[in-house]
Amino acid sequence: MPGGNTGIIGWFNFLHKGIGFFAYAMHRISGIVIVLYLYLHFFVLSNLLRGGVTFNSLITSFTYGPYDIFIVMDILLSLVIFYHGANGIRLMLNEAGLGLKHHKLLFFVFESVAMILMLLFLYYAWQVLLSGAGV
Repeated sequence: MPGGNTGIIGWFNFLHKGIGFFAYAMHRISGIVIVLYLYLHFFVLSNLLRGGVTFNSLITSFTYGPYDIFIVMDILLSLVIFYHGANGIRLMLNEAGLGLKHHKLLFFVFESVAMILMLLFLYYAWQVLLSGAGV
């Protein structure tokens, strides 16, 4: 198409776009990731209805090998959730008419606070994993 990308592919074209477009595109992408995770979570948990042996074999197949993919996926999921939540709060404030003149500053402030909170969350989650209390 002449003139640029449209549709979902256009969400990834950040060339000559402002921070508002980035926030908009990443909010939509993070929302899709959260919904896909939710369905995957329901699929995995629905295997509990088939019994503990089936569920444990499914979880074992996911965690097979020297690297636990669930830890990496949980870190990425926390990044997506904290980003989406902080941006959602910023958007709610904007819809209420608050912070419209300083929406770029609010984006950076809210996302910085969200990333600090995410790092604190991951630190304490890691401490629980290392102590064995979460297993």
